[in-house]
Amino acid sequence: RSPTRSTIAVLHIDGAIVDGESSPGGLMGGANVGALTVREALAEIERSPLIKGLVIRIDSPGGSAIASESIWQGVRRVAQTRPVWVSVGSMAASGGYYIAVAGDKVYVNPSSIVGSIGVVGGKVALGGVYEKLKVHVKARARGPQAGIMSSVETWSDDQRALVRSRMQETYDLFTRRVSAGRPGIDLAKTAEGRLFEGGRAIDLKMADAIGGLDETI
Repeated sequence: RSPTRSTIAVLHIDGAIVDGESSPGGLMGGANVGALTVREALAEIERSPLIKGLVIRIDSPGGSAIASESIWQGVRRVAQTRPVWVSVGSMAASGGYYIAVAGDKVYVNPSSIVGSIGVVGGKVALGGVYEKLKVHVKARARGPQAGIMSSVETWSDDQRALVRSRMQETYDLFTRRVSAGRPGIDLAKTAEGRLFEGGRAIDLKMADAIGGLDETI
């Protein structure tokens, strides 16, 4: 919608966070929130002089760390020129909370699930299953780590160490974003994947007040 007078924009982050474009839900799953789609919307909001403030409505369990960081950067760009407040629906967890801390204020419902400041990674190695099913898989890879996500073999010690180091880098960036966006938060009590309901999140300085979307607007 194109505004014709001074207004507040409401941007919905509703679903799992992924790289690329957003996609609607279907028979096989729910909707995905694409970082590219959201960044385009944020850029449009940033360019509009009639949009005087932004409310981000988050209802997401998280998803891609790279996509969450991209959206965080886009939100902070908007926040340089106008207030950005966040309204949490049923959940702002992991990447959802990553985005939430980019806002100036965070409102939650009493039953909202907030937090999950952490990183999860891994893969399923199906080589043994393939053998039992008499399925012969020939992996082809070019480069020292090209086959790191192969479904046939488990990780070597070096590959496992590499994945762990990348996860640690992502976790460190996540916690820096949280500390910057939520001054006074105690990561020793709130990070490492913990989840909290809305009222407790306020006590822990993870959110500012109880309120739904209408109250936030």
